[in-house]
Amino acid sequence: MKVIPLDRDVPEIWTLGPAVDALKKGELVMFPTDSIYAIGCDPFDVSAVGRLYAAKGMERGHRCSVICPDVKQVAQVASVISNDAFRFIRRHLPGPYTLIFKANRDLPNQALGKRKEIGVRIPNHPVSLALVEDWGGPLLVTSVPGWEGGLEIDPVELAQRLQVRPSVVLDQGPLIAEPSTVIDFTLDPPEVVREGKGPVDDL
Repeated sequence: MKVIPLDRDVPEIWTLGPAVDALKKGELVMFPTDSIYAIGCDPFDVSAVGRLYAAKGMERGHRCSVICPDVKQVAQVASVISNDAFRFIRRHLPGPYTLIFKANRDLPNQALGKRKEIGVRIPNHPVSLALVEDWGGPLLVTSVPGWEGGLEIDPVELAQRLQVRPSVVLDQGPLIAEPSTVIDFTLDPPEVVREGKGPVDDL
């Protein structure tokens, strides 16, 4: 397991090459987001997705999310994006939100966890965005296990507890865990599934 330390205030995003190389090999990577540390992999690699689920001991019905670098990428993983959703994206993303959409048929079944919906994130975090941009496509992600809101998360300590360890940990030091706000845009009107870090006053 390779640990790449990053500055808390000005992370050295030019050092993420080993993480991208690991993703290309079908391996797992742990990295910070604007809400919590996440574990990610290539959603189109069956073996990589299997490792992601095994890392947390998740059942196949568990919903993971994808991180995208921009709205254009969101349109490639979601089959239908309503006008309300587009307006919300333009106002609030990048930000600490997970938006649920009907999944594009191009996404493999193993990445959807036997569901027809997918959670989509564009986190407001330089490391997350730099990683997904360097990778060049969406990343399938799940939050690290064993966290509680408001408590600090040490990524290296958590990585060592996983059933399948990530090959690379992008370590920005302990972060306070704050879950993202989850909004289901498959419903009309959209429904707030979980209130988290992102405000929903203007939804």
